[in-house]
Amino acid sequence: MSQNCGASAVTTTTTTVSSGTNITITATAGGQALSWFSEPLTTAVTISGTITLNIRCRESANTVNSGIALLIERANNAGTVQSTVSARAVIGAEAGTAEATRTATRTPTSTAFSAGDRIKVTLSVINVGTMGAGTFNTYHDGPATNGSGDSYVTFTEDFVTDDIVDVPVYGIYGSNGYKG
Repeated sequence: MSQNCGASAVTTTTTTVSSGTNITITATAGGQALSWFSEPLTTAVTISGTITLNIRCRESANTVNSGIALLIERANNAGTVQSTVSARAVIGAEAGTAEATRTATRTPTSTAFSAGDRIKVTLSVINVGTMGAGTFNTYHDGPATNGSGDSYVTFTEDFVTDDIVDVPVYGIYGSNGYKG
């Protein structure tokens, strides 16, 4: 996970199967399952405020009957899950056949993170009705607000990590902001 925008949107492709459900997002059809981890936190924080989800996705055909779900967990520095912050739940309605945004908010289980813990985010394709065979795409790391790949998870709380942010001169906005 990063606060930086990418140079261009990254597309993932997940194969769906008839009567499938809860299929972890993969980089390529039939490929490696994906999860995203934050850098280790350098100070303790408790997540208890609203989490805002904005995920761009699409299904290959209306008969795929699928949507996107998101799971947020607390992991230790080695990546081992310690607890669930926000259980897996569908974000919005069934995906359409064109890339579009699915949004939702979640009220998490109040979860204390220690220094060294990480936030783990896992997306999955979930059935909306009876899933059909096809593919499901998600888009992330996009360079423009509301454009292709503008997917994100926003927490109410502020986190401190050792993540070094490279801010090019053209990317500085206002007195405290940046955008890659």
